[in-house]
Amino acid sequence: MRSKTSLFLATSTASMLMAFAAPALGQQAPSPDAGLPGDGDGAQASGGEAIVVTGSRIARPELESPMPVSVTTMEQALDLGRISAIEALELDPALGTNQNLSSDVRGWDAGIAAVNLRDLGTNRSLTLIDGQRRVSGSARSSAVDIGMIPVSMIDRIEVVTGGAAAIYGADAVTGAVNVITKRNIEGLHISGLAGISEQGDAAKYLVSIATGGKFAEGRGSFSIGGTYSQSNPLIYTDRFDWRDWPTYRANPDNTGIDDGIPDRVLAPNTRQLYFDYVPTYWLNGQRYKVEEGNVRESNCDIEYSPGQYAVCDGGDGRNLSDRDQFRGGLKSLALMGRVDYSITDAIEFSTHFSYARQKYDGTYNYWRDDSRTTYFSGPVPGGRGASAKLDNPYLPDSVRQVMLDNNLTSLYIDRTYGNFPEREEDHDRESYTIGSSLSGKLGSRFKWEAFWQYGRVTDNATEANVPWKSHWIAARDAIADPLTGAPICRDAAARAQGCVPFDIFSTAPATDAQIKWAMADRQERRVNTQQIYGANINGPLFALPYGDVSVAVGVEHRKETLKTTDDPLALAGELVYGAGPSEHPELSKSFNVSEAYGEVVIPLLSDLPFARRLEVEGAYRYSDYSTVGSTHAWKAGAMWSPVDGLSFRGVLSRSVRTPNFGELYEAKVETLTGAYTDACSLALYYASETRAANCKALGIDAPFETPRIGPVVVTGGNPDLKPEASNSLTLGVIVQPRFLPGLDLTVDYWDIDIKNVITQFSYATLIRLCVDAPTIDNAYCARVTRDPATGYATRVESNQLNAARLYARGVDIGMGYRRPVGEGTLSLSFKGTYLLDKVTETTPGIPEGDVVSDGAWENPRFRGNLLMSYKIDDLNIALNTRFISAATYELNTDSDEAYPRQHIPAKVYNDLSVQYDIGGKYQFGFGVNNILNIMPTHMPTIYRDDRIYGVVGRYFFTTIKLNF
Repeated sequence: MRSKTSLFLATSTASMLMAFAAPALGQQAPSPDAGLPGDGDGAQASGGEAIVVTGSRIARPELESPMPVSVTTMEQALDLGRISAIEALELDPALGTNQNLSSDVRGWDAGIAAVNLRDLGTNRSLTLIDGQRRVSGSARSSAVDIGMIPVSMIDRIEVVTGGAAAIYGADAVTGAVNVITKRNIEGLHISGLAGISEQGDAAKYLVSIATGGKFAEGRGSFSIGGTYSQSNPLIYTDRFDWRDWPTYRANPDNTGIDDGIPDRVLAPNTRQLYFDYVPTYWLNGQRYKVEEGNVRESNCDIEYSPGQYAVCDGGDGRNLSDRDQFRGGLKSLALMGRVDYSITDAIEFSTHFSYARQKYDGTYNYWRDDSRTTYFSGPVPGGRGASAKLDNPYLPDSVRQVMLDNNLTSLYIDRTYGNFPEREEDHDRESYTIGSSLSGKLGSRFKWEAFWQYGRVTDNATEANVPWKSHWIAARDAIADPLTGAPICRDAAARAQGCVPFDIFSTAPATDAQIKWAMADRQERRVNTQQIYGANINGPLFALPYGDVSVAVGVEHRKETLKTTDDPLALAGELVYGAGPSEHPELSKSFNVSEAYGEVVIPLLSDLPFARRLEVEGAYRYSDYSTVGSTHAWKAGAMWSPVDGLSFRGVLSRSVRTPNFGELYEAKVETLTGAYTDACSLALYYASETRAANCKALGIDAPFETPRIGPVVVTGGNPDLKPEASNSLTLGVIVQPRFLPGLDLTVDYWDIDIKNVITQFSYATLIRLCVDAPTIDNAYCARVTRDPATGYATRVESNQLNAARLYARGVDIGMGYRRPVGEGTLSLSFKGTYLLDKVTETTPGIPEGDVVSDGAWENPRFRGNLLMSYKIDDLNIALNTRFISAATYELNTDSDEAYPRQHIPAKVYNDLSVQYDIGGKYQFGFGVNNILNIMPTHMPTIYRDDRIYGVVGRYFFTTIKLNF
């Protein structure tokens, strides 16, 4: 591995000189006295004009805004080896586990990059580009794919973490992210980045270019840029031995709550015998495997859930995660440009466009099946797994003899078909947006704008190498041709269609003909469109003794559509079935909304004792939706500076989120699940006295083993959903001490409380809520149907509903500092967030249903990011330190004995970057991320997490920038 890394580093710089290109440097960066990007940047636009910060349409520097704003510059993120906007935002701890290449490698939205503020959901975070909405890149929600923006055209990314719906509309429940693009670019700017892990994988590449200039004697200007980037995939066996699969299993020695015995035990080498890569079968209470035609017993080292579907710790069998993908692969090309032209001294015309094409490469594991009715269940006949018959010409002699000895004419064969191609999840997305505006001055004080924008995202999704149900079932059931003796398909109708049989006992690679007959590629298409037009006006309305009252008012109309189509074979049930690909109901829906909004800023006092500045502001938005009717959002804020260098700020806001297409219109789907963990099973039955009593009230007098066939789960949308409503409060202080010039310090308390949360509880959660309520007479038990004989859940209604309350509270800390030290300049920037509470009340008023997240490993109490840099002459050295506090594995347990280990230690990651400038025109850089090669704690689930902790390890990269 070392030789690969050394060769890569030796050649990457030379190759980038010839091939790489990246972000333009046209727009002015934060001024030298502003500190590094953070809540205390004091960033200015070109010429010193105050920028329009996210959360307001009235121009002010962010330290003068009651709404806390955090800023991340794209150029700085690139210097730290980050090649996309979503990776740049990982430097801001206010964002949670964003939608990225590691968070959803197989889902409908695999490959998109969407913002998740406060870890409260991508559907509650609004993403803007230059203050304007963009079309969704999601198959069902309103999430914007910021991976479609070329990093060459990104100047900075502003984040406000609080309700901003009054300013920008629905979806800004937890805040808004505003991507500010570059204008006024002059010259040609080329740069690039290449990186690779110490182990020679997880490579990333970036090629970018941007240029611009003026025309028509300076009345017009243009800017244009493009970026090509590539991220290579990372799979399980790139980091772990296939035998290494730690899981928690029910402790067979557990006798009840508080018995001094852990409810679970750790199985470090989990595997399942019946999913081996070689054929296996269950006979007379024993699992057997067939290796190269020979039969032998298949056994566990330690057996859990004994019986036909045993789970083992060590021994034979297969780790079902051995082909899991930690990170998907992505190739992306993005372009963006704009033209501004002054028609007259008072009227300006602007037009912009963007285009992006992305190809996502995801894998989905090999097909496997067994004798359970879960497999291939659906409208097309022929469920369950393969069955060996005595007249099968592929039948090994050893298995034939076993069948004869036991008077069997057929025998179920359970296995993983690793000799067929791995299933894939690929997306080919194309996005474009065009828009134009007219703006100008109204008199000497007001500015007006009228605009129009249209956007479209198309996703051609391919789920490749899916077993074609009727073809696969026909091909695995072979007989000998009566004339030639050659294997043929038993089904005469299938033979007439060209059926090509395969050997269910073989591990040799399948032939092209076998693959072509038995598998198919599922083709889906999803198209999102958005059209917006509107107008606004802003400026000083009238003068007060201590300043002008500034207002902004406007109207907007927006229409969005979503159309999804599926493969005819999927619609027919041939590519959609139990334990296989999920059903994706087709949709063709639209909605429109008309909105009016207003904002006002009123200066009350200025330059007085204990009132250097006192200012209040307010905003209101009325929206009329074709789906849910009218909604109202507002905010009220204030800013008070009693003395120079000290300011207090606060904002109270009311926000709304309207249900998205999927939540409203998703058709009901019934899915038969596989093995599941029931709240009344051995691992969970004794978690509390209430649960045990309720399980008994359901007729389950004693805990049962984990069922190997799960319930039918009904999912879908709900056209009667109402909007979510959120109340948000932020209170903060800004300190800029005169005795320490260059220091900005901010501390902000935030509180977000969401009512009528639109949610879709998982079937396991519904089962748990049923037995954790005071009695079984509750709404959740009404959604769960159980078999009266076994007690197993047979059906669970799990469609969308307005049910829960979700609230979160915390404290953000920001610091920026810059000062001369020796012959150079030292810069410090810190962003941190401390999570006080994060609770989902699944059943408000019943504490047993509360799900507490604050302090859990996915929501650690404290996260912080400290960036230190020292620039001397043409050399700049930066060290970025990311801290994640200690956490708890699972908070929502009623017993300290739930797990043998709950503590997860804190993690500290350090990234080093060195940049060298040559004459201001050329810059070369080198960096190492995760210098100490910190990996996740080796505990179930966490050990493989690439969203919060990361599994890439030590990572090397080089950068180059050329300015002409």
